[in-house]
Amino acid sequence: MFIIDDLFLRMLGIELPGLDMIWVMDQLQKYAYAKLYDPEKIKNRIKETRMLYELNEIAPDEYERTNAELLRQLKLALRATEMNLNVRTDILGIGEEYE
Repeated sequence: MFIIDDLFLRMLGIELPGLDMIWVMDQLQKYAYAKLYDPEKIKNRIKETRMLYELNEIAPDEYERTNAELLRQLKLALRATEMNLNVRTDILGIGEEYE
């Protein structure tokens, strides 16, 4: 019910940040992307895994598996930061920048 009201208000050009359900969902999505696609965190985990491997804290096969997964995540994170996920394009092709 609230989403329909929000869509109707947006069609009229009325946006109420804080009370707008779509605005809240946009903010949650923005926060999730920032946490999920943080290249620095992934690089730190790669360094940590390498250090554990060099100190013989983890087995070579576990290191290879973990390192491959972290490198895959880093590749995705770098792609996500290049794509500028803060820009939304509507059907007409007019971009809107998030705050």
